[in-house]
Amino acid sequence: MSKDLLFQVFKEAKEKQIIDEKFISFLDDIYPNKSTSVIEVLKRGITKYTYKPSNRIVWTAQGENQEHLIYPKLFCSCQDFYKNVVIKKKRIFCKHILAQIISEALNQFKTVALDDNRFKELVRELKLRI
Repeated sequence: MSKDLLFQVFKEAKEKQIIDEKFISFLDDIYPNKSTSVIEVLKRGITKYTYKPSNRIVWTAQGENQEHLIYPKLFCSCQDFYKNVVIKKKRIFCKHILAQIISEALNQFKTVALDDNRFKELVRELKLRI
């Protein structure tokens, strides 16, 4: 169910190509009282890292105090994902996953191309901040 809902978010954002009141209302319906948080993450920034020559892609979202590793529609390294999605099962995704989906649909994200040998560096850096 969660992936279907995330595909729906992607589709809505892709079709609209703008975050307006109607889209925010749609976000509030699927992620009650959290649309403002999602918009804040979008403003802070989403980054897509592409590693060469493997073409490995890793996404990150800038949180309030640190960057979070995201595997789209699947995983986020933030505490909210671990606590409320994995452990308590109160939600099916976090605000960072939603923000990544929206930024990809709107094509509004920072891109960084790096050599494969730099992948461990990013993971190590993010791990130290968890």
